[in-house]
Amino acid sequence: MNDPGSFGSYYRMSGGARPLGEDPVVTAILHDETPLTRESLSTSLNLCGRGVRVLTAASVADLESVVRQDGAPDVALANFSGRLASDPEFRPRLAELLDVLDGIPLIMLSDSDETVTALEAIRQGAQGYISTTVGLTMALEAIRMVAAGGIFVPAPILHRLIIEQTGVPDPALHAAFSVPAPEVNGKPHLTQLTPRQIAVLECLQEGKPNKVIAHELGMRESTVKVHVRNILRRLGATNRTEAVCRVMREDN
Repeated sequence: MNDPGSFGSYYRMSGGARPLGEDPVVTAILHDETPLTRESLSTSLNLCGRGVRVLTAASVADLESVVRQDGAPDVALANFSGRLASDPEFRPRLAELLDVLDGIPLIMLSDSDETVTALEAIRQGAQGYISTTVGLTMALEAIRMVAAGGIFVPAPILHRLIIEQTGVPDPALHAAFSVPAPEVNGKPHLTQLTPRQIAVLECLQEGKPNKVIAHELGMRESTVKVHVRNILRRLGATNRTEAVCRVMREDN
């Protein structure tokens, strides 16, 4: 069932199992019907990913067999190749995978960086979307973030989503940005964030800690904390993950 691209045993984070080091091992299972991409990606992730262990499944049946075992993976990745949201098989295949995974978060891998496809994947229940334009480091961060309960979409797709939702042209993106926050009736409405809050929000979406955000944006870590607090307040979110979730699941 597991081809040469997979590594032996695996752990369920909620079960508290840990390797010899400090951090728990995050176990992912890659479902990809194409041997070359399946073996190449799984081997690369296993070699590069400290604390991330990748198993493989060549078919849905293989995937289901692993999921049903004790110590199921923490996160699953499924290669949709070039299949877009407009493809008649897109939703049925995604629904089948989510049903098989039975609560294990799913990251969709795709050759497309089309905003509509990424957003539809999240709306239908995927917890992450990775296009083949991202590198291994970003893919590993996505796995860790989703395994921890977050939602991951590459920043370029998020940028376009923001523009499409607000109608703000790209040069003006840093001047204004509307995002959803809850009203009394529970439906989202739009409110403005400052340019610096936008930049911080984009870093949150990538799963970066405050220290890294401060370094990349040239500000103090205490200032980042203030921005994060204000972002959560404006979005009506209780934590960073919920803030990103509100942005991605806005119904337009």
